[in-house]
Amino acid sequence: MTMVHLQTELAPANNQLAAYVSFRTDSPVTFTYTVAARAGSPGSIPFTYTFDQWTTGKDGIIKVPVTGLYAHYANEVRLIFTEQNGNIAYDNTLIISTEDQTYRDETIFHLDIEQTDPALFSSVWGNSWLMTTFCDGYDRNGDLRCYYKAPYRNQMLRTHDGYFYIGSEEEEHWYARRFFKIDILGNPVLEFTLRDENGNAYTNTHDLAWDTAGNLYMIGSDFPDRSTNTMRQDAWILKFDDRTGEMLWRKNFTAEFDNTNILNNSGTNDVHFNSLSHIPASERFSEAIIVHSRSASLTFGISPDDGHILWSADTGNYNPTFAQTLPAPRLDISTITDRDNGAHTVFVTQNAYFSDKSDISAGKFVLSLFNNRSCADTTGKAVVRPMSEAATATAYRALPVQVLFYAVDLAASTVKQVGEALTLPQTRVPQISDFMGAVFDYGDYYTVFTNAARSFFIIDPTGHVIATIYDVISALHGYPEFPGECYRARLFASDELQSLMTTAFALA
Repeated sequence: MTMVHLQTELAPANNQLAAYVSFRTDSPVTFTYTVAARAGSPGSIPFTYTFDQWTTGKDGIIKVPVTGLYAHYANEVRLIFTEQNGNIAYDNTLIISTEDQTYRDETIFHLDIEQTDPALFSSVWGNSWLMTTFCDGYDRNGDLRCYYKAPYRNQMLRTHDGYFYIGSEEEEHWYARRFFKIDILGNPVLEFTLRDENGNAYTNTHDLAWDTAGNLYMIGSDFPDRSTNTMRQDAWILKFDDRTGEMLWRKNFTAEFDNTNILNNSGTNDVHFNSLSHIPASERFSEAIIVHSRSASLTFGISPDDGHILWSADTGNYNPTFAQTLPAPRLDISTITDRDNGAHTVFVTQNAYFSDKSDISAGKFVLSLFNNRSCADTTGKAVVRPMSEAATATAYRALPVQVLFYAVDLAASTVKQVGEALTLPQTRVPQISDFMGAVFDYGDYYTVFTNAARSFFIIDPTGHVIATIYDVISALHGYPEFPGECYRARLFASDELQSLMTTAFALA
């Protein structure tokens, strides 16, 4: 057979540390590429991707999307193509240089990673990348392996079925005026329609989730971001067809938040939905999109059909009247010790540690949450005020952040705290956040980013720390309110990266 290298195209889209390497073939092949470890850099590691399905590409042209290049470096990339009879059709090392590229002056090319538990570190981190809000990606050695020339701000770092979901940063505004499905190279695949049938515009904010049918749910705000008694901020849930980008329905929850309280450090009429998660249907219980409000510390499930509330939980214990006129069950939260105080990333955890408390068929699941605790009095109780009123002069302070776990039992109509209330090392950097931060599932572990404290941790469900990174700054210019901070940072696991690479190849 014939296998011919045609060309190499560096940075064909937004990701500057990626390339298309094109070949002509006359027979089906599989392929593997390896970006060699950086010479002379202690601890540097190779990055390998394998496509194990037979392919002839498109019209005999195979475009291999190579990612994981090093910045400012003549990268050695070995490509191996294998025929169906097992013979090697091509095995050669190409040089792909990024030495002539320019980068933002403030770019961090290497992060210092503290292996808090060296015995576990390498196996736990593996071939994952730490991805920041700016879409800067770092490998296990702390080296930059992904870099978007046009950075994105305050992104939720959500992927689904091999695609990356990202908002625009027009006007450097908090909320995305446009929203895209892209591949890992940064090629736009689909733009979502952020206008309704009347022409009204919406903005993407904070988070996404998908239902069993693959439809996408988005937290939104109207444009121009009104915040009034009748059009509260961040109070929209938008449902989209993920294949076409068409808006299927939208629901505004302003009225449901009448007569509620919010944390005193929240803006007036700021409902501030900030987390979305999903549970499938069972024989007894409906499928639900789980919504969380930071400012009101409320958690509730809505129907994918039309957004009506299925159940609710006053996880902050300062909104007993929420949804009281609705027939939806209000879950008992009376036994919770550590209350939700402006939590972020309130997600259904899949960690096996909580498997004895998770049984979706019986309406049981566990929520993990990053508890900001940014608005507390001297006793630790939340300082609140009515939703529609201006902030009061009541003093409040921020306490060290927590990672909490709440076990939900829909059959018993209860929410109970389980596991330990996890805190993070405080000696070198006090782990005080503001309005943001994140905890994400990572196999049998969790990744935690503390935002204002600019610290990243890998922990197990008991709080044992595997790795620590300080000074993770990923919104370089920030915003006037929060300079130098980042909305989220998390590990993209190896299988997640592989899925992104496979999709990029399918689209090439």
